[in-house]
Amino acid sequence: MTKPSQVRQKEILDLLEDSHHCTITQLCDRFSVSIPTVHRDIDELVSNGKAEKIHGGVQYLPVHDNGSSGNASFQVRVNRQKQAKREIAHKALSLIEEDDVIFMDSSTTVLHLARELANSKIGRVTVITNSCSVANEFHTFPQHMTLISIGGAYNAQLHSFLGSITQQTLDQLPITKAFVSAVGVSENGLYTFHEPHADFLKHLLSRSSNNILLADASKFNRQAVFHICDLNQINTIVSDRKIPKEAIKYLKTKKSVIL
Repeated sequence: MTKPSQVRQKEILDLLEDSHHCTITQLCDRFSVSIPTVHRDIDELVSNGKAEKIHGGVQYLPVHDNGSSGNASFQVRVNRQKQAKREIAHKALSLIEEDDVIFMDSSTTVLHLARELANSKIGRVTVITNSCSVANEFHTFPQHMTLISIGGAYNAQLHSFLGSITQQTLDQLPITKAFVSAVGVSENGLYTFHEPHADFLKHLLSRSSNNILLADASKFNRQAVFHICDLNQINTIVSDRKIPKEAIKYLKTKKSVIL
């Protein structure tokens, strides 16, 4: 008899804790279920931040969240506000046009945009990124899209490359649109917990003439340690419909807002 999904998912997680990773075939054989059923179980574990997909299977993902969204593990942040991020990414996709040369930053919201782009019917697009996660997704993109991945000093918390090498490489590339996010957004601008991250985004936004902020409602009326830029450096803001009313007031006086 096939076990209920919740019981099976708990047993899959127990198995992953012991073996650290399993293939799809191993899980199908172990639980006597179909490949689609295993994928549904894995998707549920991934959405709860308990596991991570790898090529041909799944691996255990220990969760260490210290309560600060800016310093939480990358995978935990990917799964926070997941529905809102998907909604934002879907809206932001309409801003990408054929022949664009876009920059995608290392934020988890922009990662969702990358996934939307991979499944879109948009023509030639060049994606420039310092994000390891976006680069790892690129095998799913259509062949007519191009990836330029920027190296530099690796930052584990942001799962991206930062520093002078990254900025120098960026200087050699044309950018039509930059998609970024932030830990906090207030009337005073954009903020992050990481100084090298703030330095990189300042440099990026100064080079791009069309800067697009993707931020869910939880980011507004918040500030962090390091200031990235003023709101007047952002051309368009894309958010979800739960954005605080007071934030809408100060945002709409300064730029285009898509809700």
